[in-house]
Amino acid sequence: MARQVIFALLLFAPISSVLCGEVTVTHAPSSLRFGSAGVVRTTDLDDVLAASLGYTPIQSSPWRGLTITSPFASPSAAVVVEVRGGGASVRLEGATYGLKEDATIDEVFHRLKTIYGVRAQRHTLFKHINVDAQGSEDNTHYSLPDTRALNISKEPDSSFLRDMAALVSTAHSVADLSSKAHGGQDVFFLQVDSLEQLVSVYGTDSPQVSEAVDILRSQLVRVTDLMRQIYNDDVLVVAAIGEQTHTHTRKTRSILQYTKQQADLNLNTEYSADYPAIFNIILWLSIILALSVLATSVAMATMDPGRDSIIYRMTTMRMKKDN
Repeated sequence: MARQVIFALLLFAPISSVLCGEVTVTHAPSSLRFGSAGVVRTTDLDDVLAASLGYTPIQSSPWRGLTITSPFASPSAAVVVEVRGGGASVRLEGATYGLKEDATIDEVFHRLKTIYGVRAQRHTLFKHINVDAQGSEDNTHYSLPDTRALNISKEPDSSFLRDMAALVSTAHSVADLSSKAHGGQDVFFLQVDSLEQLVSVYGTDSPQVSEAVDILRSQLVRVTDLMRQIYNDDVLVVAAIGEQTHTHTRKTRSILQYTKQQADLNLNTEYSADYPAIFNIILWLSIILALSVLATSVAMATMDPGRDSIIYRMTTMRMKKDN
């Protein structure tokens, strides 16, 4: 019996080490709906973000948590906050899914920029920002959170607390970088690394990490509120909490694999960039012609034969002549 238990633990240990992160949609516009679904892979995260922004994904994803309720109302921006948690669970409010970390969030950003950036129909800003208080010169929005277990004069506590203040300051700077005023679309990735350092020093069950998680949760709520204010609620805000450390080896998916796999996969037809315009022209022209035919049919059916139509009038005279 003991051998069976040990074998089961060894069998499922690699699975639990991969299915460990979490991704939470803290805010989504009315054109998007995130429902119940299973674990999402980071290699599919770029396709999910691209579909949310109005693009057709290059390949079909098995993840079915996203429903686009209005395809003609794409959000003005997508903001992804990456937190390297090192094993700490944040549990934010919103639609939360398991995150299978088979690639890094950095690779998600580069694939999104490289593959979908060239297909953009309007100006699109791609910006990856590493939130680092030590390398930032803007202290106008810094406000260090109150602490009980964390010590501001001690590392890595000090780095984490300053990064939390810098996270809000970076969110403020998005308003200056945004291309929304010029009719563009924004994609921001914000990266926070200092929580992982706390976990490696104190452990996931320590009071320091518990307090850090509470502070991170409150700061992410502030970031979400700021993004909603900047984009008038027309923004997708996602928080990705990774559990694996960035030094681990991860399975990656290169850009060249797309072209190599397309010959073997049953993929949908790739349409040109003019397809949305052609589709709308044909759709609305068909609707207008159908309504015109319907209106003509109704008008002819309700026509007064004695006054409106020369055809009925001649037919009536002929009938009188025959009699």
